[in-house]
Amino acid sequence: MSRFVFSSEVYPIDPADISVLGNASVSLPACDDEVVVLIGNNKEDRILSPDLLVKGRAAVQTAVAEGKSFLNVRFAFMPGNKRFDLLSPLIRKLRYRIRFYGSNVYHMDPAAIRKLKIERTFKTRENAYSFTVSSRRMTRRERDAEYDRILNSIKENGFRDDEPIDIMLCRLAGAKDCVNNGHHRMGIALELGLTRIPVRFSAAGAAPKVLRPALKLFSTVNLAFKRRFGH
Repeated sequence: MSRFVFSSEVYPIDPADISVLGNASVSLPACDDEVVVLIGNNKEDRILSPDLLVKGRAAVQTAVAEGKSFLNVRFAFMPGNKRFDLLSPLIRKLRYRIRFYGSNVYHMDPAAIRKLKIERTFKTRENAYSFTVSSRRMTRRERDAEYDRILNSIKENGFRDDEPIDIMLCRLAGAKDCVNNGHHRMGIALELGLTRIPVRFSAAGAAPKVLRPALKLFSTVNLAFKRRFGH
């Protein structure tokens, strides 16, 4: 029997993005009446399997017909680690070795992402590119120049679909979703007042099911700590 893991959060997604997905031929465990999407297993350079809609087709069609901007969606994935492997979700090198991506780009309101509290840090002009690693440190002028470069690019060209925010499912301790890449663009999108930006979902491993509630609580506290004291 295949092993499925659900995202720790529910995401308000443009229903038009979900409506184009094919139907999955699998049956996931009951997840209330939620709309559920199973992300594919793809590497950066090639598409191996597409994202598929597991349940909620009628809700998606109704949302599109009614012109709703967003519809709550739960994402699921088949983890790349074995059932009782806790090391892969915890160790970055191992996690990235088994990491994969969904095939589709979706659209969300950045304010909704902020509300989910899944960012490791809140980036603004003041703390942008303030890396702690010495080899990546930048002067104040360099930091401002890079921030302005991205801000002006988004102003002129919009938030491009080929540069989506990356949200990794069950990233922290194999239990909680987390923005993995795109914190600076997130901050700029909010600064510019954008209400629709592209996101994609990735995944790697997951913690054993019995440990997930405790690890999710730990991850939530850890995220709050990072946002307050980290960069």
